[in-house]
Amino acid sequence: MHNLTTLIKGELQRLQKYNVTLISLIVTLIWVALLYFIDDTQVFLMLLPLVIIIDVTMMSIMYTGAVMYFEKSENTMLSILVTPVSHKDIIISKIIANVIHQTISTLLVVLAFILIKDLSVSWIIVLLMMLSIGFHTLLGFVFTYTAKDFTTMLTNFMFVMIVFATPSILVYVNVIQANDLINYLLLISPIEQATVMISSAFTQTYDVMFFMSIVLMIAYFALIYRWYVLPKFSSYVQKGSGV
Repeated sequence: MHNLTTLIKGELQRLQKYNVTLISLIVTLIWVALLYFIDDTQVFLMLLPLVIIIDVTMMSIMYTGAVMYFEKSENTMLSILVTPVSHKDIIISKIIANVIHQTISTLLVVLAFILIKDLSVSWIIVLLMMLSIGFHTLLGFVFTYTAKDFTTMLTNFMFVMIVFATPSILVYVNVIQANDLINYLLLISPIEQATVMISSAFTQTYDVMFFMSIVLMIAYFALIYRWYVLPKFSSYVQKGSGV
């Protein structure tokens, strides 16, 4: 437990060192400024959850990839090979640190509009954000493992996000009218799961799809962590260290 706490502190310090925390704060200010000038209540209530969804999914993946590539460029991975901690602790510490960092960042957007526009929202959104951030941080590992450099990682990430996020966003903003079958098929996508969970927290309507989203995301997390991220971590570290 002591090792894990130390690793989490180290990960949070690296987020500051690589200016990820600063960039995250700037992005938060941009979101707040963008939403603040929207006077139409219906448009605002539609866009705010969408901003939160983008923040906890896409930004979580990008921040994770950025930190891991900064570590690789500084040969930090070489020291990992000789540290007296398990790969499991290293992965979990990265996930927890990113959850803390990204939850605070995203929550600032929600808090801003609770104060500015007297917004009412269920605080279950905090738990939902943490779950979604944790899972998409894990996806950040997947994208990093499968790319030779940061540019390739971003290219792969954008392609996958366009494929999986576009249908969910189009249905969410009512550009496409989806029936129940399409909605359940879309639920296979983690982006759709996050969309259902976050939007439900704002509307405070918790239906079958809401609970299915939670179960599926937890199941995805367990499977990807157990069968891909953890087993592949050793080879990723050795590759990044030139071993």
